[in-house]
Amino acid sequence: MLGGGGGDDHEGPRLNGETPRRSAGLLGQLLKIRYLAAVVVVISILHSLAFLFLGARIAIHAYHLMVSRVAAGENVRPGLELLHSLDFLLIALVLLILGLGVAKLFLLPPSAVARRIYALPTWLNMETFSELKVLLWETILVALVVFALPTLSSDLAGRLEWSALILPAAITLMALGLFLMKRA
Repeated sequence: MLGGGGGDDHEGPRLNGETPRRSAGLLGQLLKIRYLAAVVVVISILHSLAFLFLGARIAIHAYHLMVSRVAAGENVRPGLELLHSLDFLLIALVLLILGLGVAKLFLLPPSAVARRIYALPTWLNMETFSELKVLLWETILVALVVFALPTLSSDLAGRLEWSALILPAAITLMALGLFLMKRA
């Protein structure tokens, strides 16, 4: 329409040389979330690799102590170091699941996932954020149980106090919450 009434659908420059500004609607806001999701994925995977490195380093140190001390005839008990290594490895797994789950839900196009263009593992077959939350909840619960083992075993060797019950109580509450959420 040539009359220049304010409601024209033309998106090019106007006669006065100005280009109309597009409104950042819902699509613009979703694209910002997508960039934020990409940052979460990258940082989560970097953290996962760091924890994987730390866990492997502690495990290698524990095995080195076992081999060198057993060869010398000493009694070696590297169990706590190996359990701490397992803690780091499980935290790396939680962060990897978080990164890959967020990438699948927010960065991969749903049509490509449905057509199986990307070779995703079967445990990453989730369609909603709630399914990712349950998977992370289960993984964190397992990591807490493994984390509690060296903590409780070292507390049992020394003087046992009431504060040693905090971690088992937290694990029980998380397991009960997961049970009730899955049941509903």
